[in-house]
Amino acid sequence: METPQFKSDEEFFAWTFKKISESITNLATRLEKVEEGMGKIPPPGPDMVKYRIPGNTHYSNLKELFGHIFQRFSDYKGEISDSEWRIGQRLDKVLEKQDSTLDENALHQMISVEVSDYLEGIEQRLNKIESKLGI
Repeated sequence: METPQFKSDEEFFAWTFKKISESITNLATRLEKVEEGMGKIPPPGPDMVKYRIPGNTHYSNLKELFGHIFQRFSDYKGEISDSEWRIGQRLDKVLEKQDSTLDENALHQMISVEVSDYLEGIEQRLNKIESKLGI
C-alpha cells in the first residue's frame, strides 16, 4: 500500500493518526484474542493433564492419577505378598506330606529287608534240618 499524495500537512497528519489509531485498535483486538487463548491453557502443574480413570465419572489430574496408580501397585504388592505366604504354607504342607510319604516308603523298605533277612535265616535253618533228616 502506497502513501497517497496529500494537499496539505493537515491531511497527511490526519491520515497518519487514522492509520496509527487503526493499528492500535487492531493490536488491542489481537491482544484480547491472545489473552483469551492463554486463559484456556491450564497453569503449569498437575492440572495440565486430565485423564478419566476407567470406572470413575470425573477426570483426574496428574497428581490424582499417579496417586491412583501407586495405590494400585501397593494393593497388588499386598496381594502378592499374601499369595506368596499362602503358597509357602501349601508348599510346606506338601513337603511335610512328601517327607512323611518318604518316611513311610523308607520304613516299608526297611521292614521288607528285615523280613527277607529273617526269612533267609529261617530258610537256611530249614535247609540244615532237612539235610540232617535226609529230606
